[in-house]
Amino acid sequence: MHYLQQQCYIKEIIIEPKLVNNIYEISKQYSDNIFLVVDKNTLKFLNKKILDKVSNIILPANVVASLDIIELVKNKAKSSDLIIALGSGTINDICKYTSYIEQKEYILFPTAASMNGYTSATASISVDGYKRSFTAHLAKAIYIDTDILTNAPIRLTLSGFADFICRSTAQADWLLSHLLLGTQYNELPFIMVNEMEQILLKEYQYLNKKSSEIVVLLMQALLISGFGMVISDGSYSASQGEHIIAHAMDIVNYNHCSLHGEKIAVTTMTMGNLQEKILSIKNPIIQRSTIEESEIIEYFGINQFTKILEQKKKYAAKCSKIVHEKWKNIFNIIQQNILPTKHLEKIFSELSMPYLPEHLGWNQKQYHTVANLAFATRDRFTFLDLANCIIN
Repeated sequence: MHYLQQQCYIKEIIIEPKLVNNIYEISKQYSDNIFLVVDKNTLKFLNKKILDKVSNIILPANVVASLDIIELVKNKAKSSDLIIALGSGTINDICKYTSYIEQKEYILFPTAASMNGYTSATASISVDGYKRSFTAHLAKAIYIDTDILTNAPIRLTLSGFADFICRSTAQADWLLSHLLLGTQYNELPFIMVNEMEQILLKEYQYLNKKSSEIVVLLMQALLISGFGMVISDGSYSASQGEHIIAHAMDIVNYNHCSLHGEKIAVTTMTMGNLQEKILSIKNPIIQRSTIEESEIIEYFGINQFTKILEQKKKYAAKCSKIVHEKWKNIFNIIQQNILPTKHLEKIFSELSMPYLPEHLGWNQKQYHTVANLAFATRDRFTFLDLANCIIN
């Protein structure tokens, strides 16, 4: 991981017990002018005396990383040089983006292996009710307290597992775009996590048992997955059709009760089944999508999606000849990189994870409509696009 730290400009990543006990002393290595961000869930990990020593804000337990919250933290931290994040995904996004726009450094104390964004250079921020990805920067350093990590709520850990294991559908989508449209592709992010993925696929049941070894391994896999996005100069290696559907569902039916990774577990199953279905077609025929701009505007209420739809329809003509001439080769390349959906279903079921829309309280009819239209919500070519322009 030392090589990755050098490439991604993180001073150090320390994974040890009891680190949060020394959060003040660790932070003082970087600045005497510290601003600490916690929420009511992570406050319990602190020695309360630290709140008398540093400027701080205690956010609500279920805070959303929105522009309003960013503005609040920005104003509170105005006179500080360094922002300290103690929390998981939402706290990280808030501190990452606030520190970026304020040109401050931040260091991170993650409290759960819940997602791969700890080491990505983007922040997921809610704007007008739906998540958008904003350019940000990396933490100056990351300190992972293994006691806190191992004992995190199991839902958070399993959420992180889903956010990692969607590697399969994300890689398939990225490869499809590369093979059909000639977009850039980098296999290195997948090579870096392959050994860890194989262990997690064998030892996944130990996540439910809160095995320190396996939870820490998951965290390491998530960190490297995040670095993979930096290497890829974007989230291509970790966020494709499965994330597109999840974000589209957030637009029409934002569910504050479900964790990001729980949504990704469901949408990964959807994408896996779709990819397998399309890859099973022997001689697919491509035509221009029949989805109209009015359908997209009526359903999502966002005019900018019509420009994406217009561009997506041009892709169909570009893909048609390549699919006709090289489909067998495309099938072989993608097929060898995907996990069987039935196997993922078995794992999710044994871990008591959601994997169907109804498991999250989503209306099935609405979900399938969103999944069909979601391709027009992001300028990224995936199997969702192919599903909208394939005849047989």
